[in-house]
Amino acid sequence: MLCKTGSFKVLFFSLLWIGNVALAHNPDFSSIIISKTENGQIVLQLNSSLTAFQQELNYVNGEGAYKSPEEFQDLVLQLFESKFSIVLNENNRLHFKNSKVFLGHETKIVTEIIGLPEGVNRIYLKNTLFEDLHNSQSVVIFLLDGFPKEKFTIQRDNKHELNIILEDDKWVVPTVKSNQTPLKYVPYLITLIIGGLLLFLSKK
Repeated sequence: MLCKTGSFKVLFFSLLWIGNVALAHNPDFSSIIISKTENGQIVLQLNSSLTAFQQELNYVNGEGAYKSPEEFQDLVLQLFESKFSIVLNENNRLHFKNSKVFLGHETKIVTEIIGLPEGVNRIYLKNTLFEDLHNSQSVVIFLLDGFPKEKFTIQRDNKHELNIILEDDKWVVPTVKSNQTPLKYVPYLITLIIGGLLLFLSKK
């Protein structure tokens, strides 16, 4: 059973923490939880306030874009498909199926993830679903074996992206290596110095 593996406790306290912080009515806050069900399905749940979804849909599609709850749900799923992505190990883009929207003060997108590889050494996740909302931020939590145990926050400062790699059994943010080194500019510096000396001598 799930409770015997300890995953139930982790999920319970994670959800409890999220509930206390988000208050389910804050349009600036959302959470992304990726977990495994008892029957082995990998499931993603994205939670935010109904207000956040309404504001983003109105911004993207304009006022009056939907006339019924069903039309609202369809537009939310279209937005999710176009603004949410997960890529593992450089080029393994995950896909979603059986996606559903559950309406309420806290509105949820629940979808099954397919294409999860056996081993994971890099995670790139991007969620711009609420990028147009002021101070929008999403907390990302993985409840899967082999994935990071800590939570991550994606927001405007990091372009609503999570990009981490596994190094020495630790998940870290990769450093950007520049091909340009100070030595590359040495010839230009020497040329400037020589040119300056020649100009100075010619005037004398």
